[in-house]
Amino acid sequence: MAARTTSRKRMTPEQQTAFEARRDQMQTLAKTIAAMSDADRQALAAQVGTILTCEQRPLSPHNTCMLAHQRPDATVIGGFQQWKRLGRAVRKGEKGSYIWVPLAAGAQESGSEGEEDAATRQRFRLVAVFDVSQTDEDTQEESHGV
Repeated sequence: MAARTTSRKRMTPEQQTAFEARRDQMQTLAKTIAAMSDADRQALAAQVGTILTCEQRPLSPHNTCMLAHQRPDATVIGGFQQWKRLGRAVRKGEKGSYIWVPLAAGAQESGSEGEEDAATRQRFRLVAVFDVSQTDEDTQEESHGV
């Protein structure tokens, strides 16, 4: 039996260029926010108000600032698959906003103290999220009896 591989469509050169530009823009924004004082981040987050994930968890001040610069009207956000699991579908053509999400720590054996520090350091990844206003109730799910 052949090994099953996950296949992703390859990006066109135009899509790759757009992806790299967006990534650079988000990295610059993240650095700008990281350079802000804690008080400035807290003040901006307070000005925007509480933004919740679709699991009803409030965003960190840093991610609130990230969204404030990209989508100031955001209220409840979630990833594409998160919305799908909740019976909502992101509308075709909607553009995501990006926030930092912690990666799950891999199980590693403890070694020397220096290795332990590197192993326990939290890592983050930029992921696309969509506001609830960018979604609709997923009627396809109902028609398939899911």
